[in-house]
Amino acid sequence: MASADSLVAIFEAITQNLERDQNSLNKLDRNNGNSGDNMVHNFQLVTSTLRKVTGQGGQADIGQALGQAAQVLREDGKGATAPIYASGFQDAATELKGKSSFSLDDLMPLLQSLLGGIQKANSSKPGEGSMLDSVVPGVMAYLDAKNNGQSEMEAILSGLLSSRRGATATAGASTGYGKGAGRDTTGEVDPGAAGAASMLEGMFGALLQSAMRSQAQKQAPAQPAQPAQPAQQPSAASTIIDVLGSLFSGR
Repeated sequence: MASADSLVAIFEAITQNLERDQNSLNKLDRNNGNSGDNMVHNFQLVTSTLRKVTGQGGQADIGQALGQAAQVLREDGKGATAPIYASGFQDAATELKGKSSFSLDDLMPLLQSLLGGIQKANSSKPGEGSMLDSVVPGVMAYLDAKNNGQSEMEAILSGLLSSRRGATATAGASTGYGKGAGRDTTGEVDPGAAGAASMLEGMFGALLQSAMRSQAQKQAPAQPAQPAQPAQQPSAASTIIDVLGSLFSGR
């Protein structure tokens, strides 16, 4: 995973995961019932923009592509979280400016800048039942694990678990955030937090698959070419993601 296409692939995986969670996210939205629709629309916009900018030939600038995605999201995004994610992508664009490829080594600066931009554009604080309760623990768990010398897979799994737990914990907030403000939301998972968890799940899931493939290639001896095989079963990484998701969302 070391090209501009790699970044596009990550956002394609995010969008696919959001599409899978779309209906459940809509059901969590007790106001307009469209939180899932908005997330899918917004990340389809982002993915399409990244694909277009990086596919124009020559050496694609990852930072420029993310900056363009942030602009499109600000202009055409839907829902209250669109400008918040746009802020995160804009900070990521600054951090990754001038890079022509994206690899696992770029994940930490990407997540750090995304987190910083999202926090900057969000008026809530962690623990108040908003998307920050999913984004902050998910990103920080990954970063802390990496800084403590854990493997890529261990860090990714830590981030996945922490993000989902954080989203689920918003049901304990008695005062809602955003359109839920002003009423008792005890027992209700915040749709913005659940959407953020789904976003991180898609991202981490794609990276987990990449890390597993890389590890398998390092461990496996060279093999002669094999004849075509029947359609493959879901990968181990996909199975792991499904299990983790079911633990926290009842899927």
